[in-house]
Amino acid sequence: MINMKCKKILLTFIISTNLILNGCLGSKEINTLALSISIGIDKVDDEYSVTYQILNPKAIASKKSSIESPVFLYTERGKDLFEVIRRITTISPRKIYNSHLRMVVLNEEIAKEGIEGLLDFFLRDHEFRTDFYFVVAKGTTANEVLKSITPLEYVSGMEMYNSIKAAEKAWAPTKTVKIIELASKLVSEGVNPVLSAVEIVEQEDKSDSIDILKRSVVSKLKLTGLCAFKKDKFLGYLTEDESKGFNYITGNVKNTVGYLQLDEKNRVTFEVIEAKSKTKAYMINGKPAVNVVIDLTLNIAAEVGKYDVSIEKNAEKLNSLVEEKIKKHCEASIKRTQEDLQTDIFGFGEVIHRAHPKL
Repeated sequence: MINMKCKKILLTFIISTNLILNGCLGSKEINTLALSISIGIDKVDDEYSVTYQILNPKAIASKKSSIESPVFLYTERGKDLFEVIRRITTISPRKIYNSHLRMVVLNEEIAKEGIEGLLDFFLRDHEFRTDFYFVVAKGTTANEVLKSITPLEYVSGMEMYNSIKAAEKAWAPTKTVKIIELASKLVSEGVNPVLSAVEIVEQEDKSDSIDILKRSVVSKLKLTGLCAFKKDKFLGYLTEDESKGFNYITGNVKNTVGYLQLDEKNRVTFEVIEAKSKTKAYMINGKPAVNVVIDLTLNIAAEVGKYDVSIEKNAEKLNSLVEEKIKKHCEASIKRTQEDLQTDIFGFGEVIHRAHPKL
């Protein structure tokens, strides 16, 4: 039997628990929110122009075919990024919810001026998670990228998100970059960031109608290699081969393919199924030097002609030619960034600092 003292203790516990557990005090119903998938940031005159790509729930969730657009675009301008995003509430019937953001598309002009302030905003706002990717719009605006109607994914933001992840796994010239990695490289000495670039492949029919999805020629968003930064400022683009070289040096190649034209009749296609890189710093005649060793495992994916790769001599020659080709990619990437852009995107400075901190 419970005595009066125990009853008082139990009652006090129940009351204090009710005071602490407030339930869903700050909850928001899903039907009151507008889910943002992508944000595009352009520069117009001296103002930010922000484009929000918002999911249309009626078109996405409907089990029946819909003639409605799968997304809505809301665009506003202003001098402060936070102010512009809040101002969009004047044209959106729902509060924009950013926790499902997948992509941030930056205009070249914005990237050239510096992106540190933009990152500060995304890092401070509690509603943004850290699993979205950044890209630079090449030869076009971020607004135009988000307006594109893509063939497989109705939402261009999801098309970019899925494409950049798939390309990183199966094709070497691209790289996914999340906000934590980007911010880390901006504050680190001896390494500068890179971002993937995206461009619009022109379509024959310029119609903005959803009917264009019924045709074979539609807008396509294409990842076109990497762009190099120095601190937070965009400097220039790398070619496809230079982008491959960067990823080989930094150990980002997961899987890719290439080919060797041995002669007029013989061509061998190879698949890189594993790539590892090691970078070490040395002192040579009082000057710092960096040695990069890249180990590859290859498959023969296809062969045209009668070049017998099962013969040891031919296999050794093939290995030597693959090494030479990849080395050219790496050297081209280093030359482009060291001589033309004058930035260290490989982290050689960090490697030298770890080995020789006083230097």
